[in-house]
Amino acid sequence: MGQQGKTRRRLLDSQLGMALKEHWGLAAWVSAGMMAQTVLTLVQPWPVQALIDHVVQMVGHVQGSGDKTGLLEFIVASTKGFLHTGTLAFVFRGIALLLAIYLMNAVLIYFQSISLVQLGQRVVLRIRENLFAQAIALPHSFFEKARTGDLTSRISTDTADVQDVLESMITIFVRSLPTIIGILAVSFVLDWVYALTLFLVVPVVFWVNYFFTRLTREEIRRQRRIEGNMASTVQEAFYHHKAIATLSMEQDLVADFLESSQRSASHGEKAGRFQGVLSASLDFLIGATSVFVLFVGILRIVHGCLTVGQLMVFLSYLNSLFKPIREISKFTGRIAKSSAALERIEEIARLNPMEIGATELPGSVEAPPFRGDIRFDAVTFGYDPHQPVLRDFDLRIEAGRKVALVGDSGSGKSTAVHLLMRLYDPLHGQVRIDGRDIRSFKLASLRSQMAIVLQDSYIFRTTIADNIAVSKPGASRSEIMRAAAAAQAEEFIRELPDGYDSQVGESGAGLSGGQKRRLAIARAFLRNAPIVLLDEPTAGLDAASEQKVTEAVNRLGRGKTTVIVTHQLSTVTDADLIVVLSGGRIVEKGTHRELLEKGEHYRYLWDMQQQETTVSTRA
Repeated sequence: MGQQGKTRRRLLDSQLGMALKEHWGLAAWVSAGMMAQTVLTLVQPWPVQALIDHVVQMVGHVQGSGDKTGLLEFIVASTKGFLHTGTLAFVFRGIALLLAIYLMNAVLIYFQSISLVQLGQRVVLRIRENLFAQAIALPHSFFEKARTGDLTSRISTDTADVQDVLESMITIFVRSLPTIIGILAVSFVLDWVYALTLFLVVPVVFWVNYFFTRLTREEIRRQRRIEGNMASTVQEAFYHHKAIATLSMEQDLVADFLESSQRSASHGEKAGRFQGVLSASLDFLIGATSVFVLFVGILRIVHGCLTVGQLMVFLSYLNSLFKPIREISKFTGRIAKSSAALERIEEIARLNPMEIGATELPGSVEAPPFRGDIRFDAVTFGYDPHQPVLRDFDLRIEAGRKVALVGDSGSGKSTAVHLLMRLYDPLHGQVRIDGRDIRSFKLASLRSQMAIVLQDSYIFRTTIADNIAVSKPGASRSEIMRAAAAAQAEEFIRELPDGYDSQVGESGAGLSGGQKRRLAIARAFLRNAPIVLLDEPTAGLDAASEQKVTEAVNRLGRGKTTVIVTHQLSTVTDADLIVVLSGGRIVEKGTHRELLEKGEHYRYLWDMQQQETTVSTRA
């Protein structure tokens, strides 16, 4: 009982259980319909038994003389006998009752089937919504390790399989098992000796079903995990197709995909074999039991222990008994296949964001309007805790000032911006805005006051206008156009076939790097936040695009606290403060002029870039 209680609690606490609670009324209606079907199944044979026993007696009385041997004479004599004794009215009543039972059963099946589908769809919708909301709110560090194809498979394919689990469980526990128990109970009341022939076969059937279903479930679980990895591989291959093509990796990827497909197919074939053995075993058991029950029934009739009508009841119950047993076999197979999907859903649903990385903390509050005073207090952080990227990082950025973070690759420049956006939390120390630890703020209220332009400008598969408006939902067309003009994006937008209504391909396909960057800057203008964060805004651009982006960036940062991360020192010579990082520490601070005069690390980086520019210009 203890183990059953734990299983029941786990089910109620699962995504399936919680979704069912929200739709308990519809679930109760479906259950009531199935229970009514069970009652009709138990009642159905009794009118048949009454008809047969009554009619057999009357026919025997009519045919007692034995001199009516022709078919026509038999029909005439039987009809006269029915009319004379009033049996015909009894037959009509019995047939009418049977028709009423069949009609009620048909109506119940119709409404129960519709309601079961509605329940399944609503439960899947709720689980899918909950799972996506849970996944999308997980800390950024989770997605750096997770395989997006596998996550996509869990949210789309696995949630759809939950409907099979739900329908199967309701059918088994509300209709199939009660029907089996009811048939056995009534059979024992009717003739306990005969009922034993039905009772003894049930444990055998259930054992066979359990054994092969368990084997099937294990193979399906292995297959699902392989298919999740395959989905990730396919998604990554399509996303990085350019790199794959240039490195001529197509054949290697196809070979890997084929190997995974073969392993998946192997597990699927094993599951199919187990299901085949299960179906064949059940068919044999059903046939053998039917023959045995008929044989025993005939013997009971010969010895006067059973009437013909009662034999018909038992045969009807036998047929009704194996129907739910077949259902259990069928649906437990579906559960075996879909329970692996349910387990994969629960793996995501039960993740604790606080154990993964930076997430919204209990007791966090809405951030007040920021002035933009930023401070890093003795911050130490590493993506691997044993390998810090920033060490005892102290920096004050006054409100309204433009500060540039420069230095070698891997020195921690972008990491500082990531900590400020709270994609990660420091291992030690604090990040403050206007004197308050940013961990005390709700994430949405923190990030909504930051205009962010990253090196990888995320462009969505929608219109130009919608791509700009993502930073301010509900923005008017005039606001979008003003933001685009400020970002110097209006010129190229007007040249597009449909202007602001032009559809953009996946990941900004069809746009140049500079155009995508200016769209990202237009978003930042539209948000009009007090803090502007720029991570390599001009990286990878040609000279003309770099100039336009630089002008737009300078316009964007006027009057706002601006933090810019860059390798290109020529774009930040007007910064109020340039912070030079090396090995996760600040090695120099000052204006462009002060650092050149100091002649240390910054001067070395500047001279190297000037030489590269000269060589590039001559080439």
